[in-house]
Amino acid sequence: MNRRRRLVVLLAVAAAALPLVGCGVPTSGPPIVVKDAHRDRGSAASSKPIEKKTPVGVTDPLILVHRYLEAAAWANEAGPDSEAIDKVAEAARGFMTSGAQATWQRGQEITVVRPRFNIPTATANGTRVEVALEPIGVLNSRGTLEPRTGAATVTHQFNVVPAERGLELRISNPPQGMILSDEGLGEFYDIRPIYFWDTGYRNLVPDLRYVGRSASPANELMKLTNWLRDGPSEFLRPAVNPLPAGIETKDLPVIDSNSGVVRINLSAKAASVQSQLARFLTQLKWSLRPRSGTLELLIEGQRTDLGAGLANPAVTPDGQKDPPRFGVVDGRVKHIGGDSVAVPVLNSDDNSGVVSAAVLRGAAQQVALVREAGPGRVRLWLGSYNQAAKTAEYTSTGLTAPLMSRPAGVTTPAANDPAFLVAADGKLFAVSVASKQWTDRTPVGMNGVTAVSVARDGRRVALVVGGRVYVGVLAFDGSSPFVTQLQEVHSGLSDAVGVAWSREGWVVVAGRSAGQTSLVELTIDSALVEQISLRNLQGLAVTRVVADPMVRLDSDPDRGGERGQIMLEANGRAYRVYSTSVDEWPQDPPTGPAPSGAPAKQSPPSAPFFMD
Repeated sequence: MNRRRRLVVLLAVAAAALPLVGCGVPTSGPPIVVKDAHRDRGSAASSKPIEKKTPVGVTDPLILVHRYLEAAAWANEAGPDSEAIDKVAEAARGFMTSGAQATWQRGQEITVVRPRFNIPTATANGTRVEVALEPIGVLNSRGTLEPRTGAATVTHQFNVVPAERGLELRISNPPQGMILSDEGLGEFYDIRPIYFWDTGYRNLVPDLRYVGRSASPANELMKLTNWLRDGPSEFLRPAVNPLPAGIETKDLPVIDSNSGVVRINLSAKAASVQSQLARFLTQLKWSLRPRSGTLELLIEGQRTDLGAGLANPAVTPDGQKDPPRFGVVDGRVKHIGGDSVAVPVLNSDDNSGVVSAAVLRGAAQQVALVREAGPGRVRLWLGSYNQAAKTAEYTSTGLTAPLMSRPAGVTTPAANDPAFLVAADGKLFAVSVASKQWTDRTPVGMNGVTAVSVARDGRRVALVVGGRVYVGVLAFDGSSPFVTQLQEVHSGLSDAVGVAWSREGWVVVAGRSAGQTSLVELTIDSALVEQISLRNLQGLAVTRVVADPMVRLDSDPDRGGERGQIMLEANGRAYRVYSTSVDEWPQDPPTGPAPSGAPAKQSPPSAPFFMD
C-alpha cells in the first residue's frame, strides 16, 4: 500500500513566537520519519463522526505525543464560536501537567508543518521526545491551506513526565498554540474539493478543501455550500468566478432518509439569477460528492426544475477503459497503447524527426511537435486536421532552442484559439494555435523552467524550475495564457525533473531522494505526500513523467479521486507505471521487411504522453 507522509498542524499564537529549541533536523541520533498506510475507510457518505483519543491510560511517551498532536482537530472549523474553540483547547490541555496548563495559550491560527521525530531519550524525571517541525502553511476556517513561505524549520523537545496522579504521562512544556499532527489530519479530516466555473464559464475548476469529520451529514453539506457562497481560495481567485450575489442558502440542506435526495433551499434573491442556477446546480453536484446523487434546488421552498445541470468538460470520456497513449517511435508520433483513437493529423510526412509532442483533445486535433532542427537544435511545429480537405496542415512557429520540454495544451477563453505552453532555453512560452505566434510567459524570477504540465481543467499549471516544483493558475491576456499565483510544492525530493497532474488536486513528481531516483505524489498544497514505491525504479535515469487523471462524478473525493495512469521516460525509453513496479513499453512487432530481407525492427517508444 502507498505510504502517506502526512503533516502536523501547529496552531500558533498570534504575535507570539513558538518557544521551540534549535533549528533544522535533530542531531541526537537518526531521524525517524513517521508515516502510515493510506486510509481506506470506504465511502465518506457512510462515514460517521468519530471521537478523538485521550491521554487516559497512556504509558508510552511516543504514543502520548502522537495523541497530543491529534487533540486540536477541528479547531479551525469553530469560526467565531469561541465556546467550540475552548472545547478543543480543553482537550489539548488534558495532555499537560497542571503547570503547563496554567501557562499554555491556545492561539488563533493553525500552522501546517511537516514533522520528523527523533529517538526519545531518558531524562532525570521522564523522557524527551524531539520533533522537527517544517512549516507548510495555515489551515483556515474555510478549510484552505494558505502557504507560509520562508518560515524556517524549528525543533521542539517535548518533556514527558509522570502525571500528578496515577501511572499516566503528561507533557510539561507544550509549544504555545494547539498542534495537530499529520495522522490527526488524515484521521479527522476529509478532502473535499469545491468547484468554481472559470472566468469564461467553460471549465469547472476544483478548489482543495479539508472538512472535519465531526459534522453531521447535513452540517457538512451546509459547510460546503457556504464555502461555495464565500468564494474561491486566494490561490484560485484569478482563474475563476465567484457565485452570483443572488444565490444565498436559507436553511440547512435536507437529506431525504428514504430516497437520499438532497434538497437545497435558496432565498428569494435566487429568482433574479434564474438563468445561472443550472451552473450552480452543476457546482453543487461536484462539490457535495459523494452525497450528491440526486440534488433538488428550491427557492423559498418551491422546487425549481433545472434538468440535469451542465457538463464538466474535464470528465473522463464515457466508456474509456484505458486512456489512449502516445509515444515517439523512430522519430514519428504513434498511438502505442490504450483505447483506440483516430488521429489523422499524425498521418503526415511532417510527423518526422520528432523529439516530443502533445495532442489536444477535440475534433480539430491540434498537435504540437518538437522536431529536430539541425545539430543541437529543436523547433516547435503546430498542426491540425482540415476536415473539409481531409489533410493535415503543419506550420513552423519559429521557436527554436537547444532543449525544449514536452508541450502542454491549454483551452483558452477563445474556443477557436487554444494554446500550447512549452519550456525552451529555461523560459516558458505560450504559443497561439491560430496565429502560430509565441510569447515569453516566464514568471518573474523563475528562469530555469524545464517542464510544464496543465491540469485537466485547463486553469491550473505545474512547473519544474531549477529542480524545484511549483503550481500556479492560468490567467489570460486575450487568448494568451500566463502563469500567476505561483507557490512551491514541497515534495521532499531534490533535483526534480518532471511533474504531472495525477489527480484533480494532486501532482506526481519525479526526482531524487537519498541519491536514488524517486517518484512521489502529493497534494498541490504540500499537505499530503505519498511515496510511490516501485521496486525497479532506482536504477533508471528518469527524464519525464506524464499522467492522465481520472475525473469522474462518482469518484470518492476523500481519496482525491482515482489516481490516473502514469508513464515515465527513462534512459530514452517509455515506461508504464504499475502499483509496485515500472515496465518498459514493449516494441511494436515488425511491420515489413528490411533491406536485408529480415523483418524491419522498430525502435522502442520514447517521449510517452497522454492527450491534453
